[in-house]
Amino acid sequence: MDRTALFSTLGLVALFAACTTLFFFHDLSYSELQKEYVPGVHGVHMLRGEGLSFDPWEPLEKNLSLEEMLKALCGEVGLDSSCYLDHGMRFRTFEKKHIIDGALTLHRTLVPLSREEITPALLDERIHLIAQWLKLNQRPDGSLPYLYFPSTDSYSADDNAIRQLITVQGIFALATALDDTELQRAGEKAEARALQRWIRGSAGFSHLFDYDGRSSLGASALAVLVMRGHDTGVVSERERQLGEYLLLMQRPNGSFQTFLDSPASTENERFYSGEALTALARLASASDDTRYDDALTKGHQYYWEKLRNDFSPQYAPWHMQAYALAYLDTKNEEYAHYVFWLADGLIETMLEGDKALPDEDGRFFNRAYPDWGPPHSASTGIYVEGLTYAYEVAEERGDTKKMERYADAILRGTRSLLQLQWTPETAYYVDHPDRVVGSFKVSVTNNTMRIDQVGHAANALVRVRALSLTNAHK
Repeated sequence: MDRTALFSTLGLVALFAACTTLFFFHDLSYSELQKEYVPGVHGVHMLRGEGLSFDPWEPLEKNLSLEEMLKALCGEVGLDSSCYLDHGMRFRTFEKKHIIDGALTLHRTLVPLSREEITPALLDERIHLIAQWLKLNQRPDGSLPYLYFPSTDSYSADDNAIRQLITVQGIFALATALDDTELQRAGEKAEARALQRWIRGSAGFSHLFDYDGRSSLGASALAVLVMRGHDTGVVSERERQLGEYLLLMQRPNGSFQTFLDSPASTENERFYSGEALTALARLASASDDTRYDDALTKGHQYYWEKLRNDFSPQYAPWHMQAYALAYLDTKNEEYAHYVFWLADGLIETMLEGDKALPDEDGRFFNRAYPDWGPPHSASTGIYVEGLTYAYEVAEERGDTKKMERYADAILRGTRSLLQLQWTPETAYYVDHPDRVVGSFKVSVTNNTMRIDQVGHAANALVRVRALSLTNAHK
């Protein structure tokens, strides 16, 4: 029986509690090492000289790949950085318990979390951590750091309007859920900065330019969603003008032009179309303008036919939001069927088919379709949020079977999200914990913080908490 069959990788500590380090005494070539090595699970001993090894957690703390770690080992003893490629070089892997503060055992720098541990109290605690991070890290001009690299304590100068606006949307969702006036003011400040920086007016409509100078459909849609998120009254003139832009960008067949300067563009349609339809659904529910309803009808007809022929899960979360809202407003049966079809397809292709390690369970990923995207906490956040809308439709219709299925998927996704959230315990190696605690890593093996990871998680977790899914359908 091989090692993998004998014991699960992350259950090793329980089976070998008395051991600090377990070596596997078979020598590997570099190509064999590349196939066997699992980041954060395996340490590596390079069989050349003394002390040429790294512990399993070191690459995760440093956010380095296997190749980068081996180059560093070569350099530490004065060898050429490519010494690991030398003919005849051999390696051994080992697994080792990771204990900090004398008592806390970590797996891949994380505190293991099970689905059963997701309680209302835990959600409340983690939601407050997000709010704390937002307050501590908002800059005087209202902006938030777009990219932060904890291992080097460095920020990127890049920015992105859509991802900033998603996080502003999350700020307002948190402020409302927590009844937090300080956070509400932070959201207003961030919104004012974003709109002042990116919004432009044209003849009869308004639209947003992103950091690269292009006017995307998605940025204008997110601006509407931000404003609708904290003002559910009559549609304002600015929202109306942005709505005109969204209507202008929809083609007669129901599809969307995704960039103003490119009439034939379909770039990022898998994201922007759903964002636009969700904004139109929000406007439709607050306005007597039937053009919004007509746009939703055309969008439904076009995209359901398109996705039936070529399903892409990246369309699913925003389209679920849009047509769940439209269904709850109109009770159009076709909208409910579309939402369920998307939710079921998402679960079957991106969740149930993933052969993940225990600390990755609940991520949305399909190895067979790399074009559908890598594992990423921002993706998990928006997928979970979308599924909460499908759950809401199922609940409205009294469909307990679908409620149970969607609740299970939502809680698995929530487990994955919370596993990737920085906490005081998991920030043990970071020079400035206040810059990460409450925010989210990209994945188990990538500790980079990108702002929309926070925004998507905030939007999702607030809805999970409000639906009280932790108390049902276990």
